[in-house]
Amino acid sequence: MPISVEQPKSIKISSENGDIIKVSVVKGGTDTKVVVLNQAANNNVSVAGAIGAGPAGATGPQGPAGNDGADGAPGADGADGAAGPAGADGAPGADGADGADGADGADGADGADGADGADGADGADGADGGQVTFTQNYVANMPTVSGVVKTFGKYKNGDTIPANGKTASELLVDAFTDAINPSPSFSLSGPDWQHPSSASSVTISSINFGIANQGATGTAVLEYQLANTQSTPTGSWTTVQSYTSSEVTFGASNLSKVYSTGEAWASNNVFHFRLRVTDSTSGTTEQTANEFTTANSFNSPLISDKQITRSNSSISAATGTTSTTREYGDVQSTLRYDVRRDELYDPLIDSVVQVKIGSNYREITTPDSTTDLTSLGNGSTENNISLAINTNSITVATDGSTDLTAEATPHEYRIVVDSTHGTDTSSDFSDINYYYSYQVCFDTTALTTGSSQNAVQTVYAAFGGDDSGNNEREIKTGSYPSSIGNINTYTVQTSNKFMYIFYPGTDTIDTMTLDGVSPTIGAFTDLGTFTLNNRYGVSATYRVYKSNSTNAFNNNFLNIS
Repeated sequence: MPISVEQPKSIKISSENGDIIKVSVVKGGTDTKVVVLNQAANNNVSVAGAIGAGPAGATGPQGPAGNDGADGAPGADGADGAAGPAGADGAPGADGADGADGADGADGADGADGADGADGADGADGADGGQVTFTQNYVANMPTVSGVVKTFGKYKNGDTIPANGKTASELLVDAFTDAINPSPSFSLSGPDWQHPSSASSVTISSINFGIANQGATGTAVLEYQLANTQSTPTGSWTTVQSYTSSEVTFGASNLSKVYSTGEAWASNNVFHFRLRVTDSTSGTTEQTANEFTTANSFNSPLISDKQITRSNSSISAATGTTSTTREYGDVQSTLRYDVRRDELYDPLIDSVVQVKIGSNYREITTPDSTTDLTSLGNGSTENNISLAINTNSITVATDGSTDLTAEATPHEYRIVVDSTHGTDTSSDFSDINYYYSYQVCFDTTALTTGSSQNAVQTVYAAFGGDDSGNNEREIKTGSYPSSIGNINTYTVQTSNKFMYIFYPGTDTIDTMTLDGVSPTIGAFTDLGTFTLNNRYGVSATYRVYKSNSTNAFNNNFLNIS
């Protein structure tokens, strides 16, 4: 049934029991008209069309449903009415234009948590938080108590601890970390006497890298350089061995290396080696150890069993004569010696005998003093090498002919052995020391203070003639006449002979006693000094005393001082 109303204030449509549709039209104030539609009317009535904007028409008879009229203009939204009971779902109508969005409904209950997604990439580190630093250094006050030494890491009592500007952790790291430089070392031996150069190997032993920091490693280089001085050379070094971090470790030591220098012998060869070591520990620096060695001195030939003997058989020796104590002019000698070769790499050439002339040694060329040693094998000995000097004059290198009787005491001889590569090896004979002898003899000649030089020489040279067995000639090494001491007077076999005393020098006899008791100097006459030649032709000044009478003494002794 059509309803005619004035322009309503609001229209509310609700459903009851699913079959009834209730339309409430609010005109104004509390004036409300309600239209109830059943299900059938719902199929034939257009609520939107029935409630128009214009005035209501007269109620006519119900006619057949007319065609749907044109939609009227939308009225203003009315206030939401109370929700009625839900009616039965009608057939879906044509979609109307979208209404304005309603207010958001209340949130529904949370659903079950889904599975965790994969972790995202790490974000950038945030800025470090601040740390407090020390503002001063400190002096360690940790005295030893009951023998217990206290330290703070590497710092001991009295040390200044450099805390200023460090954090606590930095100070602890500093205290318990002490970067010590390495202290490398090694030793050398060899080379052997290097002839040929294949014998020039040097053994580098006891190699110690000197890594002192716990757990540290490093690198090292062993190097070599040949020089001619013991000072550390400044030239180019040759690498002998490089060592890696797997070898240069804490405690690594006692390594060794044999290195062939390939150098033939030279007298000034000096073999330098150095070991450079770098520790991986921060704060350490490279350290170097230097050592040098020279070629081992070659084994010199052995000169042994040296003997020198007097060889003048034509003149009897004065009492007191030995091989090395002789009367002036007794110069003829035989020299003998042995030579053994003791070096494999240095063959011998020859040996010679030299004599010292003035301040220089000269090789004796006449008689020939050279002995060939080229065939002498290593370890073998040339025995009984000898040189006989049977004349007073010899020939020497440089100086030529030399009268040995004119040479000053002592006479010095030596052997010199020449080798192929090395320096000469020499060995001295014992020196021969020369002295003048005193002489006591008996003669019938009555010399006087006015006797000639020749007359005195005749008595001196005769040496008592047939009474020689009662005479004496003796070498004294002390001063004359005091060194004469006791002399015999003997029993003179022939009558009318005077007793003569000859001694070198000019000093007079102070005291003379018979048998050490009776003064006897008055029984002799001092004839003065004379230049006399001894039995070897060497002249000297002698003082001569003669007994005042013949057969003055009979088998006694005199003491002279």
